[in-house]
Amino acid sequence: MNFLLPLAQAEPPAFSQPHNSPQLWTAIIITFLVSFAVLIALLFAPTKARRPVIWTGTFLSGAFYVLLFLWPKPINRADDDLPRNAVEGVSFWISDFQPTFAASTNVIAAFLLGLGIYSVLRVHITRLLKRQKDWVFSVVLLTAMVTMVVFGYIDYVQREFHDKEGKLVEMVNWGPANYGFDLLFDGLLQQMDAAMFSMIAFFILSAAFRAFRVRSVEATVLMGSALIMILSLMGAIDVPWSNMVDGITGKDPSHFLNNMKISEVKGWFQSTLQVPSLRALEFGVGLGALAMGLRIWLGLEKGGVS
Repeated sequence: MNFLLPLAQAEPPAFSQPHNSPQLWTAIIITFLVSFAVLIALLFAPTKARRPVIWTGTFLSGAFYVLLFLWPKPINRADDDLPRNAVEGVSFWISDFQPTFAASTNVIAAFLLGLGIYSVLRVHITRLLKRQKDWVFSVVLLTAMVTMVVFGYIDYVQREFHDKEGKLVEMVNWGPANYGFDLLFDGLLQQMDAAMFSMIAFFILSAAFRAFRVRSVEATVLMGSALIMILSLMGAIDVPWSNMVDGITGKDPSHFLNNMKISEVKGWFQSTLQVPSLRALEFGVGLGALAMGLRIWLGLEKGGVS
């Protein structure tokens, strides 16, 4: 495995280019064309030819991180250190290549973003052209999408390339594009998100009311614990109750009745019941994620490849 020694000694390749430079735009255009060609080739390839390509890429990607986790890692390595054997050569190569390989997730995210935009445009443009039901909402969505992209891109270019002193952040020399982006993002999008989640709270309250009906032992326990949590957050009840307990105990910190304070009961519920239950759920979710990850990595999950 001596062929890995030059790889371990080589400097990681630099893919970054100066902002707004011809080299950067050339790299972006070439990358876009190549990526688009690969995507089209995969879309029009037969299923039997598509499966091995996708499985090979998935397996190699997973195998790299499995190797990164299991292979011995270099400790206190200096920049001019050279590997002494094949094991250290592989370790150095993995350590040097990991940042570059991890950056490939940005490429995958770009593919997913492009695929999502393509899917949204295809569905809503088709609905608009065929005047299908609720096509007016498609017009609103497409208009909002294009407007946000245009204003957001102009705002980004001005902040990134034309205002090195950060004056745009202080609203000293804002232009129409900056005001438009602020209105669309901060004034509309975030406010509508807050309004939507506030309406969801009423559905959660309705579901909680139905779940808290005392019809079984489990519902009774759930209702009691929820009631204690709610009362502990209400200062108008928690403070007088704590003062009453302090009056009985004479503010003796060792008195047993201090455990009857609502805040103490809430802390006992959280540390004794809530946290272990959440850890059990997280452990179960982790096992499920591990099993699903192994199925995808080994190509046993056939549903996602078509």
